[in-house]
Formats: sequence, structure tokens, C-alpha cells
Amino acid sequence: MEKAELLYNAYKRKEAIEPFEVSKEEAMNIFLRFSSLLVSDEGLGGYKISLVRKEHLERFGGDQPMYGILTKKMITKEREVLLSFPKNFAELEVVILAQGCNPVNIPECVKGIFIGVELPSTRFNTWNLNANQLLADDSAAGNLFIGHEVELPLKASMYLNGEKVGEDSPMFLLGGPIEMLKWLTERVGVVNGYVSSGVFVGPVEVKKGDEVTVECCGRMTQVHLK
Repeated sequence: MEKAELLYNAYKRKEAIEPFEVSKEEAMNIFLRFSSLLVSDEGLGGYKISLVRKEHLERFGGDQPMYGILTKKMITKEREVLLSFPKNFAELEVVILAQGCNPVNIPECVKGIFIGVELPSTRFNTWNLNANQLLADDSAAGNLFIGHEVELPLKASMYLNGEKVGEDSPMFLLGGPIEMLKWLTERVGVVNGYVSSGVFVGPVEVKKGDEVTVECCGRMTQVHLK
């Protein structure tokens, strides 16, 4: 069975598989095939951008940011989110709603900016992965919770079961969320949908039964994982 089909079957069955070794070129080909199967089933909801800070690149042995596909089914505004896979992270993100964005019409194409919680879920049975494996797995695309609308710049905090994970502002190696959107358009062309622009608090491992709380712009938002 092809590696893209292995990941796709794991996604459909909600199972975890052993990591496999891949080159960078092979990982991109697997990602393109795997994500096309997901979009064919569930529709294109948007994109996620990963490895946006030095510490994230070092953790996975990457040399540049990467992007993954989010399907419509992965994106929710409901405060109860189902975790379908054994290995999950929670990350605080700024989410941009893009409408026909390309490298020359940003920020006019931005139709909304939101605080969000991304919940990456790998199809592999461990987070001990390298950047190529992460890329092949659609950057561990899982779920994206979209919270209230915000304005940039901002500072926000994330809590896990009442314990503070961290507080920060969304600034990355290449700039802020708008710069990350432009980076994405330079790679995929026209961008539509919700764009998770990069983690700025987290990642932290989470499981069913956990509660993630976001504090931003004078508001508290709780997300229950089930």
C-alpha cells in the first residue's frame, strides 16, 4: 500500500500507525496525495502553518515553515471538540479568514481575524517525528476551534485544566500573522478559507477530558475536549 493511502486509511479508521522514514521530496508528494484525498471527502476549509519559530524548527529538525490543509470538517466554532486520534496537541493561534488572497492583495482580502485553538493530531503513534514525517502527515492537521474576533497586535494566554501554559504575542521568524498569510500565498497561489497562522503559545499535549481556556482581549473562552 502507498504511504499516502496508509495515512488516509489511518485517518478514516481513527487509528495510529508506526512512523515511516521519508525524504523531503517524498514527504511533499505524500502530503499532496493524502491532503487531496481528505479534501475530496470533506472539502477544503483552509490551511495551517507550522514550524514558525526557531524552537519549533529545532524540535522537528526542520529548516523552514511548512503548511498543511484543513478540511471543512476539521474547523469548528463549537466549544466541545472531539479528539479522534491518540496523540494530540493544543496550540494558541491567530486565525485569518481569507477570501481570494494572493501575494498582492493582502491585507484587503482578509475578511476577519480571530483567536483560535488548533488541536493537531498525528496519524502516527508518537510525536517523536522529524519535519519530513510531519509534512507527509498533512502537518498533523486535526481540529481548529475558532473563537471571537480580535484586532492585531494582541497578547493572549492559554490554560490547560486551570494551569497557565503560557502568554505571548503572535510574532514569528518571518513576522506576524499577516506576513505568514503572505508566505502561504507565495506557495499555494490563491488562498481561501481559514488560515491558522502559527502557534505562539504551546504546543502542549492534551487528551480527552481536558479543558483548554483562552484569555484574550478581556475575554475568557473555554474549549472542552471529548
